[in-house]
Amino acid sequence: MSREGALWIGGLEPYMDEDFLMSAMRSSGEDNILSIKVIRNKFTGGVAGYGFVNFTSDQVALTAMHRLNGKIIPNSRPPARYKLNHNSNRILPGEKNHSIWVGDLSPDVDDLQLYKFFSARFQTIISAK
Repeated sequence: MSREGALWIGGLEPYMDEDFLMSAMRSSGEDNILSIKVIRNKFTGGVAGYGFVNFTSDQVALTAMHRLNGKIIPNSRPPARYKLNHNSNRILPGEKNHSIWVGDLSPDVDDLQLYKFFSARFQTIISAK
């Protein structure tokens, strides 16, 4: 499995399989998903609580992460929130990456807006919260 365009997804409930997650993410407006892999416990076969969502590119994956993180997963019972993270361990020696955390903002400012604002000015931004 290539790591390009991949997001880690955590906090999965036992009923949240690949089909459920694909349907939920499409309901949330994500159409550029290549595949979803839910990791299973090798002894029980049950959902191990996390998986990977593969998008068409890293940029699409980062945008989806910023758009969805913390929002309610459609049709989750009890309601669960998206917990997404980008694998940033592929940095080559000498490459820079930065994350920005900003506090005391209006509730209508979300992670996607922050990411778009800062990434337009600084090409080394990988996340903004």
